[in-house]
Amino acid sequence: MDGNKYQAFVFDMDGTIVCSIEDIGDAVNYSLAYHHLPTHAMSDYPAFLGNGSVKLIQRALGKEHQDAFQKVFDTYYDYYLKHYCVKTHPYEGIVESLTYAKKKGIRLFVYTNKPEKIALEVADHCFGKGFFDKIVGIPLGGKVKPDPEAFNEQVMKPYHLDPKDCAYFGDSVTDILTAKNLGITHMYSVSWGFMARERLLEEKPYRLLDKPTEIKDVAMGTI
Repeated sequence: MDGNKYQAFVFDMDGTIVCSIEDIGDAVNYSLAYHHLPTHAMSDYPAFLGNGSVKLIQRALGKEHQDAFQKVFDTYYDYYLKHYCVKTHPYEGIVESLTYAKKKGIRLFVYTNKPEKIALEVADHCFGKGFFDKIVGIPLGGKVKPDPEAFNEQVMKPYHLDPKDCAYFGDSVTDILTAKNLGITHMYSVSWGFMARERLLEEKPYRLLDKPTEIKDVAMGTI
């Protein structure tokens, strides 16, 4: 590992490396309004996220409107494909910290419940083409995190990664469970994302980070 504590960093995307809540919320609200259904305040959306786009739409619909799921989902997906990076941007300090990790020889991966096509395009837009070693998203109808299968098959095995030499970064309980399912014990929860700091601490991550620049400290081996 060339003296590094870690050989690889694994990142969640939404709420961890990019702030995407407004584009997601705008797309869902557009879809709900298009079908004459109640919309939500942007502050409601963090609670809807974390388990993929199917769960997102189900939660936004509420119990009383589940029969409209398919048409709302289809409208949302088509709209979001065209508007996924209107307001989405990397969190301040993220690019600097990840660039430092790359220079240290740490490989960078993304495991997200975002549809893979959109995840790739968001990464290219926010970080530049080829910034990450591999991005693993979820195909429509595929297994979502915390299921580890997609990442194990596309990254852990082909890149010959040892879980004990990896660190995982995420903003939700889903990410804590994903890291556990991957066998990665060094799970760094981040408090700048979509889940309350107190809720993350309840799940006892390896460490809680409060600033994106602290990822650089992890790469340096100081935390």
